[in-house]
Amino acid sequence: MKKHIYILIFITGLLLISCGQNKYEKQLNGNWYEIKNDGITRLNFKTDSLIITDLRTQVVEWTADKSKIEFDYNLLFPDSLGKKIKKTTLQYHLSSKKDTLFTKFIETQKEIKFNLIRADNYIDYLNKKSGIKFELPNDSKSEPVNLDNEYSLKIFMGFSNNKIIGKTELSNNLNNLESDIKTIKDNLITGRPEQDVRNEFRFHLRVFADKKISDSMITKSLPITFKSDIFKIYDYPRPPNDTLSIKIYRIYQSEEKENLGFMNGKKIKTIANTVYN
Repeated sequence: MKKHIYILIFITGLLLISCGQNKYEKQLNGNWYEIKNDGITRLNFKTDSLIITDLRTQVVEWTADKSKIEFDYNLLFPDSLGKKIKKTTLQYHLSSKKDTLFTKFIETQKEIKFNLIRADNYIDYLNKKSGIKFELPNDSKSEPVNLDNEYSLKIFMGFSNNKIIGKTELSNNLNNLESDIKTIKDNLITGRPEQDVRNEFRFHLRVFADKKISDSMITKSLPITFKSDIFKIYDYPRPPNDTLSIKIYRIYQSEEKENLGFMNGKKIKTIANTVYN
């Protein structure tokens, strides 16, 4: 008898929590990833809290109505002394399918807009953003890629009509891979020769390929070596024939971290990876 009473109390509690939200708040529940900054900004709406992740993570209380979301945001880092709370109001609207969140707020008389995609997790977000369906392989021997995300170009590979398809985060296919690499590298140039060379060494490709696609299929789709402009411009030791190997990492399933750059991966053994390391 007591057992049935406890179950009834538990169910009643769940119903009360559920009823505590209005219909607009219920529509927002779930994970949202910002589109333009590669999902670095994340909003996880829960029935009792909002988890905001950007360069840090903080948990706040929130409310919403038909057109706005309100919460208190701590402008200081969690480990800082004291707090600097800012009441934040996001004007918003949902897409007709409830899968895209369009928001804006006023910051020092300037309107700032950012849009987010609803996703189960970061990989689901990349699936939706890239338009390519892929399920990452699992390998217990894979380790976190120890190179920052900003020094990489993402490549997505999956299947369509039983054929392998691929694209980069900058282009709708792999035909512009070399120019896409140059675009990323140009953004890394600082004008300081020593730093530019270090950035060149850090640069790598991150391949998000479906588990049914083998490493050999990946490398068959990608050029294996590229000329290095930096080594030609600056008087530094150069690889043989002025070529520089581009590291290619295959990404595997891993737990989602606060810093999305730390994902499990393994360097694909290709000619490019053995020319110069």
